Amino acid sequence: MKTSAVVSCLLFAVACGNAAAASKVDPLCAPMRAFVAAVGPDESRELAFHTSWGSNFKNAKEPAIFAKQCLHQGYGPAQPACRALMEHGAVEFSSTNAERVITCLAPDTRWGKHVQFEQGSLSLRYGTADRGSHVKVSYGEDSEMGGMVLRVAADGY
Repeated sequence: MKTSAVVSCLLFAVACGNAAAASKVDPLCAPMRAFVAAVGPDESRELAFHTSWGSNFKNAKEPAIFAKQCLHQGYGPAQPACRALMEHGAVEFSSTNAERVITCLAPDTRWGKHVQFEQGSLSLRYGTADRGSHVKVSYGEDSEMGGMVLRVAADGY
């Protein structure tokens, strides 16, 4: 019963287009918010979620239908965010990962029914006026590895 109630709430939030409600149940949000909040003043951290649909990455020897990997540079608070992306991130429609990250960090963000974040970057401030991170969310083609890459870079203040 609990599971069906949670699924119903999630479907309702998505169907209504309520990004704020969806960000509260998205399993990516809590670890992503924890990652950017943990970056200390005068510190810079980044994670990169690489995806490839229809082939493997350029440096891989074996063929694949899809591939994904997340690089966190050994930064502890980025590791749960990478695990969440690896488990719940999209590969085929990987631009939705960028949309989800933006919605997690800015829950009042609304994506129109026919709007898709195809490539580019967005900068935002996460935290308070006294303490937080300047965050850059970027998404686009990765010419070095192949496929697409979502980068979340946080500069603490």
